[in-house]
Amino acid sequence: APPTCLGTMNKQQDPSRSAVRPGGSEWSDGSDAQEQYPALVTGPLSMPRGLTPAELCCFCFQVLRNHLESLPLPRFPSADPGFKAPLFVTWLKQRGRLGDGRRDGSDLELRGCIGCLEPIHFHDGLSEYAIRSSMKDRRFPPVKLDEVPSLTCRLSILHQFEPCAHAFDWQVGVHGVLLNFSDARGRKFSATYLPEVAREHGMTREVAIRELVAKSGYSGPCSQELLDCMEVTRYQTTVESVAYGDISRINPTYSC
Repeated sequence: APPTCLGTMNKQQDPSRSAVRPGGSEWSDGSDAQEQYPALVTGPLSMPRGLTPAELCCFCFQVLRNHLESLPLPRFPSADPGFKAPLFVTWLKQRGRLGDGRRDGSDLELRGCIGCLEPIHFHDGLSEYAIRSSMKDRRFPPVKLDEVPSLTCRLSILHQFEPCAHAFDWQVGVHGVLLNFSDARGRKFSATYLPEVAREHGMTREVAIRELVAKSGYSGPCSQELLDCMEVTRYQTTVESVAYGDISRINPTYSC
């Protein structure tokens, strides 16, 4: 299965509020979901006017190239400056030489991923996260210019946030899941998986919840008592992936 970002996220776009947890992933500091993310997108997603998710991936490539070449960043290609949503930008790198890999994603490895659960304006925020995810994911060195032709950009736009009735009230491959809970000392923990994570890694709901508890930094057991008191939110994503070599096919006006 293709590699997947396992959940690097920032609270209110502030990477200094993140904490590195066991397993090498970054997580938010774990406040209550409703307090931490007061504007979660609860309805269906409407894309910015005149743009497809694939074109937004192409735009992320433009931003990355311009940033690495010390050029002015491109303008957001939409007349819809008010569009806002939570997002994750993921960069995947092809293993081996270009042209040797398969086209099913199995030849890709994670190169960087950062996102947020607070809705942000794409007009400015998409450029910011295209750069953050490629240059500031603390698990990886910054992307270099000569790597760009081997990259694939995956954009995940989050929507349809809903409270779960219990920890397993979500479907593998359909929903992302966000956990928030506190321990006996009042310390707060949080972790999330995007919808594709459980599916691509062959997880059941039980395994996914258990791994999320561990990845939140909580060192105690994933007991029934803990499951009964945690707050679980499910969400869905609109996801698109574009390889660097496909940019001109998707939109010839993009120059990378």
